[in-house]
Formats: sequence, C-alpha cells, structure tokens
Amino acid sequence: MLPTTTESHSQLAYLALERKIVMLEIEPGTVVSEASTIELSGVGRTPAREALQRLALEGLVEIRPRAGIRIAEIRPDDFLNVLDVRRMLEPSLALLSTRFATGAQRRRVEECRQEMLHALAHSDTSAFLEADKAFDAALASACPNPYLSATLRPLQSHSRRFWFRFFADTGIEAAVLLHCRVMDHFVKGDAEAASGAMAALIEDMKKKAFSLRHDPVLPAQ
Repeated sequence: MLPTTTESHSQLAYLALERKIVMLEIEPGTVVSEASTIELSGVGRTPAREALQRLALEGLVEIRPRAGIRIAEIRPDDFLNVLDVRRMLEPSLALLSTRFATGAQRRRVEECRQEMLHALAHSDTSAFLEADKAFDAALASACPNPYLSATLRPLQSHSRRFWFRFFADTGIEAAVLLHCRVMDHFVKGDAEAASGAMAALIEDMKKKAFSLRHDPVLPAQ
C-alpha cells in the first residue's frame, strides 16, 4: 500500500529535522518552538508534529508541553552506551542482510560505496555521513528481521551525531575504509566476512568514544 500524503510529508519532515539535528545545524541543548520546527521541516503542522513524536521516541528531542522542544544533549558516555548495543546487534544485521540481499540491494550498496569514496576524495564529511545513512537504509531494506533493523535505526542516527560532534575534524579516511570493507563483503555476498567487518567497524568507533573520557580539553556538555 502506498503511503498517504500525510505519511509522505511526515517522513520528509522527519528526514529534514533529523539531518539538521545530526549535522548540528540545531545545537544540542537548544530549545526550539513548534513553529520553528514547522518552518525548518518545510511541511504543515500535522506532519511536523508526527516527525517530532518520532524524534522524541528516538531520543533526539524532548517535547516539553508549553516549554518548547529541547534538542538532546551530547555526552561521551551516551556514545559508548549506544555503541555497546550496536556492537551486540549490528554484526547480526550485516550477516542477515548480506545473506538475504537481492541483486538490486547489492547494487545500491555498491552505489553507497562509490558515494563514500567520492566523499573521501573531496574530504566532504557531510557527504560521507549522507552515504553512511544511505548504507544503513540499504542494510535495513535487505534485513529479513524488521525488529532488528528498527532497533538499530535510531542508534545509528545518534552515532552519526556523536561522530560529527567529536571526530569530524580528524578526517574521514579511516571511517570510509572500514565502511568499504563491510560493503565489499556485502556486494560479494560473503555474510560471515560482512559480519566480522561490521564488528571491527564498531570496535574502532568504541575505541574513539572511549578516548573521549580521557580527553583533558573536551568541552563540557
């Protein structure tokens, strides 16, 4: 069944607001009005409200009646907590998605790989994160367990936001190469190798997140 117009607008609003939150175009801890979120999302009140409810469920915003919408803070320990869950679940996602992917889904992941390499060639962090989001969506579409992919989706958004906040200035080369290893195995249909490469990717992120605890110049959140 095709989505209704309201559902389509709600999805567009969600994507617009989620991107602005992840890319820190709306600063963590900021309190915004419902009217401003409608303007930022470019849709009407009902789909904007639906998008905000979804963002609230995912922990990216807090809706406070009569007090506005507060954008979630960013704390290093939260990054570690998110990655702990991803480390337990995401290798399984990579395994199942690789095993059950269609030819079209494998071609889509190859497109994501090319988009990441293009972002690397141009040192474009925003393009890298867009390709990362598209890759996550491609894995989710190939996964035969919708509960697994639905559980991971908000955690992946949080991870991109944390990464953009703390590591965008360090360059994207290492992250692109780790992602490309997963993609290569996915495209080839090697499910076990894709799962192992995903585990290595998350472990690398965990090491970076853990280092934040010992960073003497880390800004207070």
